[in-house]
Amino acid sequence: MTQLSTDIIIIGGGVAGLWIHHRLNDLGYHAVLIEKHSIGNGQTLSSQGIIHGGTKYTLNGILTGAASAIADMPQRWLDCLAGSGEIDLSQTKLLTQHQLMWSTQSVSSKLTSFLSSKALNGKMQSLSKKSYPDIFNTAAFKGNLYQLNEPVLDIPSLLKNLTEKWQHRIICTNEDYQFIETTNCLINGVISDTFEIQAKKVILSSGEGNEESLQKLNIDSPKMQRRPLQMVLMKSIKLPRLYAHCIGASTKPIATITSHTHSDGDNVWYIGGNIAEEGIDQTSESLIKHTRFTLQKILPWLDTSDAEWTTHCVNRAEPAQKNLLRPDTAFLADAKNIAIAWPTKLALTPNLADQLIHTLKEQSIMPSSNDGSRRDSELEKINQQHPVVFSPSLWDRAFDAKS
Repeated sequence: MTQLSTDIIIIGGGVAGLWIHHRLNDLGYHAVLIEKHSIGNGQTLSSQGIIHGGTKYTLNGILTGAASAIADMPQRWLDCLAGSGEIDLSQTKLLTQHQLMWSTQSVSSKLTSFLSSKALNGKMQSLSKKSYPDIFNTAAFKGNLYQLNEPVLDIPSLLKNLTEKWQHRIICTNEDYQFIETTNCLINGVISDTFEIQAKKVILSSGEGNEESLQKLNIDSPKMQRRPLQMVLMKSIKLPRLYAHCIGASTKPIATITSHTHSDGDNVWYIGGNIAEEGIDQTSESLIKHTRFTLQKILPWLDTSDAEWTTHCVNRAEPAQKNLLRPDTAFLADAKNIAIAWPTKLALTPNLADQLIHTLKEQSIMPSSNDGSRRDSELEKINQQHPVVFSPSLWDRAFDAKS
């Protein structure tokens, strides 16, 4: 068994864990991340990659708490993508810097667009017809089209970018491990059959996996909630690239569409919004039928006759809220020397890291002055048995599983 002492242990290799891991190591901490399966395996690779700026939370014309909390996130991510932010994400693929929002022809839908644009104070611009992308450059389109200052990222490339610099401090293991508890009931490490790692602080950032860890630790609060979605995927070489929300009279988009690339070169539309929320109790077949019907209404000129279809169920794991409401902000709590973290939204991940760094300073948990290279040489022995493994993209998994 290899024994190691480190500053911080982070449990969970999704975007939240990797972002925290990167920030802490950059700040001089010796931080080790442990992923029980493969990098991005859970909720992260089920993400559409949207860096929300609050648009979808203002469709009733009111600037909500969620919209305020997330308003500055797109620019913060764009700074990182340009290599000038707190993490250099210049090797992450940017799918688009601007999403679109389009309204159907109904009066109520146009009103919704108007109210949203007013609430966001210029973060959304109306497009003239000469600026329409090809998919909307047709006489059949009778609605309004807006451009949103909200980027969309390629999640697999984001995960590789976040992992690369500090990959030698990441462990991917299928081994079961236990938390090490001190005599005063605090947690100061983890132990498995092949390694024991002790730390000043343990951070749980494994999304849905946090619940199992909290149960193991007999920590009753905070509790976790799941808000399920059944997303729809459509695959065809003919599909145009589209990153857009279609809105109607509701305060939620009818559909939110992002475009991705299967390994065979086909385009894949990943469809969320109301379709995914209301489709959770439907069979895959009935939801696909409903989605085809919806697309015929909102994009009647689009040819989907040769498309392949499937669905994907995912739980949004979050701190429990009254009536299963969506949390407005990233969440961090502390129990037994453990920080329990949920970003609640991909875009809010930098904010979660800020909260954690502030908490470590408040608790006087500072980077160790010990030699990091000595620790890394011990860690290398563990890495040889438990190397970093990346999960395949959702698009490849979803359609290859069908073939």
